[in-house]
Amino acid sequence: MPRAPIRGDGADIEPSVISRRPLLRALLTAPALIALGSGCSTASSSPSSDSDESTGPYELPSAAAAVAEKRKKPVDFGLAYSDTLPWMTDADLGQALDDAVDLGITWIRADLAWTNIQPDGESQYLWERFDRVARAAQKRDLKVLATLGYTPKWSRDLSCASEGATCPPASNARFAQFVSEAVARYAAMGVHTWQIWNEPNISGFWAGGADPERYAEMVKETSKAIRAADPDSFVLMAGLANAATTNSKRQTPADFLDNALKLGVGDHVDGISFHAFSHGMLLSTKTGDSPYEHVTGVRRSLTAVLAQHERTDLEIWLTETGAPTHGKGAIADREQPGVETSHVTPAHQARIATDMVKAADELTAVTKVFWYAHRDVKSPEANAGTWAYYGLIDYAGERKPAFDAYRDAVVAYRAKN
Repeated sequence: MPRAPIRGDGADIEPSVISRRPLLRALLTAPALIALGSGCSTASSSPSSDSDESTGPYELPSAAAAVAEKRKKPVDFGLAYSDTLPWMTDADLGQALDDAVDLGITWIRADLAWTNIQPDGESQYLWERFDRVARAAQKRDLKVLATLGYTPKWSRDLSCASEGATCPPASNARFAQFVSEAVARYAAMGVHTWQIWNEPNISGFWAGGADPERYAEMVKETSKAIRAADPDSFVLMAGLANAATTNSKRQTPADFLDNALKLGVGDHVDGISFHAFSHGMLLSTKTGDSPYEHVTGVRRSLTAVLAQHERTDLEIWLTETGAPTHGKGAIADREQPGVETSHVTPAHQARIATDMVKAADELTAVTKVFWYAHRDVKSPEANAGTWAYYGLIDYAGERKPAFDAYRDAVVAYRAKN
């Protein structure tokens, strides 16, 4: 995928500017995309053999494979809003969460960005915007997955400070202090589920590129802070981007997870997370290197890595998946293997939404799945990149066919289970 529209490309924008300009916030909150093609091609995302530095296949032990065939609990469904909710008016915030209720889902995913809470210094706390989100969700019995991350300028590591909010903090202890105060505050408002950072396996969201050692250090310190502030908390690893390992700074989800587990991260989290964007493909489609097979299978899958490390107790969440309905390239109205496209028709997006529920049920290790995103952030006339058009609702506020498709698929799933 072209990197221009993704969140990481807003990394050189100062947090104070991100906080005040919706377009720039959108640049910092769009999904990370597959490394090759323009997004909807069903061709494999694997790099050529001369660039692949993967450590090799991960074989799934037969005993673990047998366990993986049995679903332990029904799937819960959600909607990912990234960093949009805190900036809405009260009326728009209420409507946005009422949309989640209308979908029949139980979860929302929202960024609790450090750079929004303490943009100008550690003595400053701007909690009010996220307070509104937490209270509005609690009022509607919606569970919140809060994504912690994005470093304010004053606390970035000097080696990448100029790259913006995706630069990791200079001090994990300082980040953990912010997290501790956030968890203590929002546990009282019903928030008990926390995700540590976003897509650290690519440079777009971890300035300087994938660094499992440094990420592991962050998780260990941050997790301790979360559990001390709220013993009832559930801690989730960052959602890993569906990327190919092209060099040491960009790692596949399986490679990054393998490295993180070797460093002991599994002892500090309750689950792992993956961003299973299938773009023009249905999520249930199997190509040998599809998002589905990145989750489960005998080679190169997250399930296989967990089994090798004897950590099949950790839940797997798909915290972003979906497809855009507008872009600058060719459009797909169906699955088109080997055809390069950038986006899909509304009708095909609806098919993808229906299939997502089916695929989530088949992926027996998966316990939660979130559609990205709630609403488009640009009009079609703006002719922005695909990052702006992942919504179930268009920019004008009209529900796309995918909205009803997702709702109906959830209703049918619940009736069956």
